[in-house]
Amino acid sequence: MRICLLALLLASPFAHSAPCTTQTPVGSDCQLSLSALRPTQANVGKMQVDDEAGKLAGKTAAQLDAYERKKQIPVVLSPDGDFYLTDRHHLASALLKIGQTQATVRVIGKIDSDFWPKMVTSHWTWLYDARGQAIQPAQLPASLAALGDDPYRSLAGYAQDAGAYDKAKRAYFVEFAWARYFGERMDWRAIDRTTLPAALKQAQQLACEPAASALPGYRKDCPAGAR
Repeated sequence: MRICLLALLLASPFAHSAPCTTQTPVGSDCQLSLSALRPTQANVGKMQVDDEAGKLAGKTAAQLDAYERKKQIPVVLSPDGDFYLTDRHHLASALLKIGQTQATVRVIGKIDSDFWPKMVTSHWTWLYDARGQAIQPAQLPASLAALGDDPYRSLAGYAQDAGAYDKAKRAYFVEFAWARYFGERMDWRAIDRTTLPAALKQAQQLACEPAASALPGYRKDCPAGAR
Protein backbone atom coordinates (compact mmCIF):
# COMPACT_ATOMS: atom_id res chain seq x y z
CA MET A 1 0.00 0.00 0.00
CA ARG A 2 2.79 2.42 0.89
CA ILE A 3 4.60 1.67 -2.38
CA CYS A 4 1.40 2.29 -4.36
CA LEU A 5 0.76 5.56 -2.54
CA LEU A 6 4.33 6.73 -3.20
CA ALA A 7 3.96 5.89 -6.89
CA LEU A 8 0.75 7.91 -7.08
CA LEU A 9 2.39 10.89 -5.40
CA LEU A 10 5.37 10.80 -7.75
CA ALA A 11 3.08 10.50 -10.77
CA SER A 12 0.89 13.36 -9.65
CA PRO A 13 1.30 16.55 -11.75
CA PHE A 14 1.15 18.48 -8.48
CA ALA A 15 4.03 16.69 -6.76
CA HIS A 16 6.64 19.23 -5.72
CA SER A 17 9.12 20.09 -8.46
CA ALA A 18 12.86 20.01 -7.91
CA PRO A 19 14.53 23.19 -6.65
CA CYS A 20 15.45 25.74 -9.31
CA THR A 21 19.14 25.77 -10.28
CA THR A 22 21.17 27.31 -13.07
CA GLN A 23 20.91 23.92 -14.77
CA THR A 24 17.10 23.78 -14.79
CA PRO A 25 16.05 23.43 -18.46
CA VAL A 26 13.99 26.12 -20.13
CA GLY A 27 10.34 25.09 -20.12
CA SER A 28 10.62 23.27 -16.80
CA ASP A 29 8.82 23.92 -13.53
CA CYS A 30 10.88 24.17 -10.36
CA GLN A 31 10.60 25.33 -6.76
CA LEU A 32 12.07 28.72 -5.93
CA SER A 33 12.18 30.80 -2.79
CA LEU A 34 9.97 33.87 -3.12
CA SER A 35 12.74 35.92 -1.56
CA ALA A 36 14.99 34.96 -4.48
CA LEU A 37 12.64 36.34 -7.14
CA ARG A 38 13.91 39.56 -8.72
CA PRO A 39 11.11 41.88 -9.92
CA THR A 40 11.14 43.31 -13.44
CA GLN A 41 8.73 46.12 -12.65
CA ALA A 42 8.81 48.80 -9.98
CA ASN A 43 5.29 48.54 -8.61
CA VAL A 44 2.19 46.46 -8.15
CA GLY A 45 -1.36 47.47 -7.35
CA LYS A 46 -1.41 46.59 -3.67
CA MET A 47 -5.19 46.69 -3.42
CA GLN A 48 -5.28 43.89 -5.97
CA VAL A 49 -2.51 42.05 -4.15
CA ASP A 50 -4.62 42.19 -0.99
CA ASP A 51 -7.62 40.84 -2.90
CA GLU A 52 -5.56 37.99 -4.32
CA ALA A 53 -4.13 37.18 -0.90
CA GLY A 54 -7.65 37.00 0.48
CA LYS A 55 -8.60 34.43 -2.16
CA LEU A 56 -5.51 32.33 -1.51
CA ALA A 57 -5.59 32.40 2.28
CA GLY A 58 -6.68 29.09 3.73
CA LYS A 59 -5.81 27.00 0.68
CA THR A 60 -3.77 23.87 1.25
CA ALA A 61 -0.22 23.49 -0.01
CA ALA A 62 -1.47 21.19 -2.77
CA GLN A 63 -4.13 23.68 -3.82
CA LEU A 64 -1.61 26.51 -3.92
CA ASP A 65 0.81 24.41 -5.96
CA ALA A 66 -1.94 23.54 -8.43
CA TYR A 67 -2.90 27.21 -8.73
CA GLU A 68 0.71 28.29 -9.28
CA ARG A 69 1.15 25.71 -12.02
CA LYS A 70 -2.09 26.75 -13.69
CA LYS A 71 -1.15 30.43 -13.65
CA GLN A 72 2.52 29.74 -14.52
CA ILE A 73 4.84 32.11 -12.70
CA PRO A 74 7.49 32.84 -15.38
CA VAL A 75 11.14 33.47 -14.60
CA VAL A 76 14.26 34.16 -16.65
CA LEU A 77 17.76 33.20 -15.53
CA SER A 78 20.31 36.02 -15.74
CA PRO A 79 24.06 35.66 -16.44
CA ASP A 80 24.80 36.10 -12.73
CA GLY A 81 22.47 33.26 -11.75
CA ASP A 82 19.51 35.32 -10.51
CA PHE A 83 15.93 34.46 -11.38
CA TYR A 84 13.93 37.42 -12.69
CA LEU A 85 10.15 37.38 -12.51
CA THR A 86 8.71 38.48 -15.88
CA ASP A 87 5.00 38.37 -14.97
CA ARG A 88 2.66 37.39 -12.11
CA HIS A 89 4.12 39.95 -9.72
CA HIS A 90 0.70 40.31 -8.09
CA LEU A 91 0.31 36.56 -7.56
CA ALA A 92 3.85 36.18 -6.20
CA SER A 93 3.30 39.16 -3.88
CA ALA A 94 0.03 37.66 -2.66
CA LEU A 95 1.74 34.35 -1.91
CA LEU A 96 4.37 36.23 0.08
CA LYS A 97 1.65 38.14 1.93
CA ILE A 98 -0.06 34.96 3.13
CA GLY A 99 3.21 33.61 4.49
CA GLN A 100 4.40 31.35 1.70
CA THR A 101 8.16 31.06 1.32
CA GLN A 102 8.34 29.03 -1.91
CA ALA A 103 6.49 28.88 -5.20
CA THR A 104 6.43 26.71 -8.29
CA VAL A 105 7.80 28.75 -11.18
CA ARG A 106 8.31 28.12 -14.90
CA VAL A 107 11.72 28.85 -16.43
CA ILE A 108 10.90 30.54 -19.74
CA GLY A 109 14.37 31.71 -20.73
CA LYS A 110 18.07 31.99 -20.00
CA ILE A 111 20.07 35.03 -21.07
CA ASP A 112 23.86 34.73 -21.17
CA SER A 113 24.78 38.27 -22.25
CA ASP A 114 23.28 41.74 -22.88
CA PHE A 115 20.72 40.92 -20.24
CA TRP A 116 18.67 44.11 -20.00
CA PRO A 117 18.59 44.94 -23.72
CA LYS A 118 17.30 41.43 -24.38
CA MET A 119 14.80 41.70 -21.54
CA VAL A 120 13.44 44.89 -23.11
CA THR A 121 13.20 43.49 -26.64
CA SER A 122 11.52 40.35 -25.28
CA HIS A 123 8.96 42.50 -23.40
CA TRP A 124 9.99 40.86 -20.13
CA THR A 125 10.36 44.08 -18.13
CA TRP A 126 8.39 47.30 -17.49
CA LEU A 127 10.94 50.05 -16.88
CA TYR A 128 8.60 52.81 -15.74
CA ASP A 129 7.64 54.25 -12.38
CA ALA A 130 4.13 54.66 -10.97
CA ARG A 131 3.55 57.75 -13.13
CA GLY A 132 4.79 56.24 -16.35
CA GLN A 133 8.22 57.88 -16.29
CA ALA A 134 11.13 55.81 -17.59
CA ILE A 135 13.53 54.30 -15.06
CA GLN A 136 16.79 52.38 -15.28
CA PRO A 137 17.11 48.68 -14.39
CA ALA A 138 19.18 49.66 -11.35
CA GLN A 139 16.12 51.45 -9.99
CA LEU A 140 14.04 48.28 -9.88
CA PRO A 141 13.41 46.83 -6.41
CA ALA A 142 15.62 43.91 -5.47
CA SER A 143 12.81 41.80 -4.00
CA LEU A 144 9.04 41.30 -3.99
CA ALA A 145 8.87 42.84 -0.52
CA ALA A 146 10.37 46.06 -1.88
CA LEU A 147 7.83 46.55 -4.68
CA GLY A 148 6.09 49.92 -4.54
CA ASP A 149 2.36 50.60 -4.75
CA ASP A 150 0.68 51.92 -7.89
CA PRO A 151 -3.00 52.57 -7.06
CA TYR A 152 -3.70 53.28 -10.72
CA ARG A 153 -2.47 49.78 -11.59
CA SER A 154 -5.14 48.50 -9.21
CA LEU A 155 -7.70 50.81 -10.81
CA ALA A 156 -6.76 49.53 -14.27
CA GLY A 157 -7.20 45.95 -13.10
CA TYR A 158 -10.60 46.64 -11.61
CA ALA A 159 -11.63 48.54 -14.75
CA GLN A 160 -10.72 45.55 -16.88
CA ASP A 161 -12.72 43.25 -14.58
CA ALA A 162 -15.68 45.63 -15.02
CA GLY A 163 -15.43 45.34 -18.81
CA ALA A 164 -14.09 48.85 -19.48
CA TYR A 165 -11.52 47.36 -21.85
CA ASP A 166 -10.58 43.91 -23.09
CA LYS A 167 -7.57 41.76 -22.25
CA ALA A 168 -5.49 42.22 -25.40
CA LYS A 169 -3.82 38.94 -26.35
CA ARG A 170 -0.98 40.31 -28.45
CA ALA A 171 0.04 43.21 -26.25
CA TYR A 172 2.32 43.58 -23.27
CA PHE A 173 1.78 45.30 -19.92
CA VAL A 174 -1.79 46.19 -20.90
CA GLU A 175 -2.87 47.14 -17.38
CA PHE A 176 0.12 49.44 -16.93
CA ALA A 177 -0.68 51.24 -20.18
CA TRP A 178 -4.22 51.85 -18.98
CA ALA A 179 -2.97 52.82 -15.51
CA ARG A 180 -0.85 55.56 -17.04
CA TYR A 181 -3.76 56.77 -19.18
CA PHE A 182 -6.15 56.87 -16.22
CA GLY A 183 -3.57 58.61 -14.04
CA GLU A 184 -2.86 61.30 -16.61
CA ARG A 185 -6.57 61.94 -17.21
CA MET A 186 -7.37 61.98 -13.49
CA ASP A 187 -4.42 64.21 -12.57
CA TRP A 188 -2.91 61.45 -10.46
CA ARG A 189 -5.22 62.19 -7.57
CA ALA A 190 -4.99 59.85 -4.60
CA ILE A 191 -6.95 56.60 -4.80
CA ASP A 192 -7.69 54.24 -1.93
CA ARG A 193 -10.47 51.85 -0.97
CA THR A 194 -12.82 54.67 -0.02
CA THR A 195 -12.39 56.62 -3.25
CA LEU A 196 -12.14 53.56 -5.50
CA PRO A 197 -15.86 53.30 -6.47
CA ALA A 198 -15.96 56.87 -7.80
CA ALA A 199 -12.60 56.45 -9.50
CA LEU A 200 -13.75 53.23 -11.15
CA LYS A 201 -16.88 54.90 -12.48
CA GLN A 202 -14.79 57.68 -13.99
CA ALA A 203 -12.29 55.18 -15.40
CA GLN A 204 -15.10 53.37 -17.22
CA GLN A 205 -16.09 56.65 -18.80
CA LEU A 206 -12.52 57.55 -19.70
CA ALA A 207 -12.02 54.14 -21.32
CA CYS A 208 -14.71 55.03 -23.86
CA GLU A 209 -13.19 58.32 -24.95
CA PRO A 210 -11.45 58.66 -28.34
CA ALA A 211 -8.20 59.48 -26.51
CA ALA A 212 -8.09 55.85 -25.35
CA SER A 213 -8.59 54.34 -28.80
CA ALA A 214 -4.88 53.61 -29.32
CA LEU A 215 -4.60 51.62 -26.11
CA PRO A 216 -4.58 47.80 -26.25
CA GLY A 217 -7.97 46.32 -25.50
CA TYR A 218 -9.94 49.48 -26.35
CA ARG A 219 -13.61 48.66 -26.84
CA LYS A 220 -15.43 50.33 -29.71
CA ASP A 221 -18.70 49.12 -28.19
CA CYS A 222 -18.60 50.78 -24.82
CA PRO A 223 -20.67 49.08 -22.11
CA ALA A 224 -24.09 50.57 -21.53
CA GLY A 225 -23.95 53.50 -19.15
CA ALA A 226 -20.23 54.06 -19.54
CA ARG A 227 -20.58 57.23 -21.56
